[in-house]
Amino acid sequence: MDSPASDDGSGFDAHAVERKWQQRWEQADPFKAGGPEDTRPRKYVLAMFPYPSGDLHMGHAENYLYSDIVARFWRHRGYNVLNPIGWDSFGLPAENAAIKRGADPREWTYDNIAQQKAGFRAYGVSFDWNRVLHTSDPDYYQWNQWLFQRLHERGLAYRKDAAVNWDPVDQTVLANEQVLPDGTSERSGAVVVKKKLEQWYFKITDYADRLLDDLNQLEGRWPQKVIRMQRNWIGRSVGADIDFEIEGHPGKVTVFSTRPDTLHGATFFVVAPESELAAQLAAGASADVRQRFSDYVESVGRQTEIERQSTDRPKTGVFLERYAVNPANGERLPVWAADYVLADYGHGA
Repeated sequence: MDSPASDDGSGFDAHAVERKWQQRWEQADPFKAGGPEDTRPRKYVLAMFPYPSGDLHMGHAENYLYSDIVARFWRHRGYNVLNPIGWDSFGLPAENAAIKRGADPREWTYDNIAQQKAGFRAYGVSFDWNRVLHTSDPDYYQWNQWLFQRLHERGLAYRKDAAVNWDPVDQTVLANEQVLPDGTSERSGAVVVKKKLEQWYFKITDYADRLLDDLNQLEGRWPQKVIRMQRNWIGRSVGADIDFEIEGHPGKVTVFSTRPDTLHGATFFVVAPESELAAQLAAGASADVRQRFSDYVESVGRQTEIERQSTDRPKTGVFLERYAVNPANGERLPVWAADYVLADYGHGA
């Protein structure tokens, strides 16, 4: 981010001008937010914290230009503006980068932070440099730990086995959004595989109704598309649980339906191919079906959940040579394993 000195014979020294204003800004501290005694109306501007993976680039310049414009706008309107800066410096990327370079992860991370901090100062972004944090500092992440303990004590943090997107290079679980359309990881470029692991979960479903209903308070204040995305993400469905018996299988299998009134017209029964139920049912099938089921599960593991639920894709599946009994009329329904049913959505059937 250095500015080249002029060589047009005018004697203009860009570096000297930059140093002059850097010193003035450091002395005046013009972007420091006022404290409790400041009676001006307040505004809080928060940009996403950068990850210290190296020096700043033009993507940083673009992103922090936008937030800087907002902060400066409200300052000029007479507001007491808090515009802090921090670094998202904790987690696997630092560990993997250190392993790759044979370096200490702390040293590598904090050297990058120092480099980026100097770049931001040269760029002149109006951050309040009295309010800086690093998520890798113990005095920051102790509160993450404290919050997790409170959630765990109240039964809102729990473990369960689940099929996850596994990056074999970064050795970590990926969100669906981190898996590219070609099935590779946006982080490492490796082919993502489905793997069943014991995972920690937060039971945010306990708050689903409240989260959904409170979106009404944002009408007229947030963009409609954002509110709609949130409603669809929460995805409240109203319906009924229906218990089925499967011939030769102990116990009952529950299916959730938003249209239980259509049960009389059911013609087949579908289970998620990666579910334990599907594996149990396939185990009693012929050798040919077991092989086709195994191949099918492997192919499904290369698909994202978004792809599996796309309405544009043709429906595929494997008949498991088993039958479920329709509780409404006693009819036998062929049981299939099909990719458009997800093990973690509803009851997986």
